[in-house]
Amino acid sequence: MEMMLALVIAGLAAAVVVPNFQPAIASMQMRSAVQDIASALRHTRGQALSRGQEAEFVLNVKQHSYQVAGRRKAYSLPSSVKLNLFTADYLMSEGQGSIVFYPDGSSTGGRVTLEAAGRKQIVDIVWLTGAIVIREEHDEDS
Repeated sequence: MEMMLALVIAGLAAAVVVPNFQPAIASMQMRSAVQDIASALRHTRGQALSRGQEAEFVLNVKQHSYQVAGRRKAYSLPSSVKLNLFTADYLMSEGQGSIVFYPDGSSTGGRVTLEAAGRKQIVDIVWLTGAIVIREEHDEDS
């Protein structure tokens, strides 16, 4: 009887606690996706600098994946994170675009916007220097 009571209490506690973790999980997934994209962009820039030739970062918004210069593998991002890509003119197809880094470190520039759990983070790629800047966008109303 005591064992049954303990299992019922554990089940009730799990039913209350688990739904409260969903926003935290979505927030962690977004934070991880932002860091993955920023790291891949920095890697691509580093490839352009070290090899002395153009290197391309490709983001597929529809498939939630990206590819970096010198690697054929497509890396996935969580589907719970909404992605947007803004570039000058390197859209390859609907939902897919690229950012090109040049041997001097500069780039075509652009912006990757990620949204999840009521938060919005932006990864800016400065065209002149190729610098990767992460920032959080806050609502004007709050």
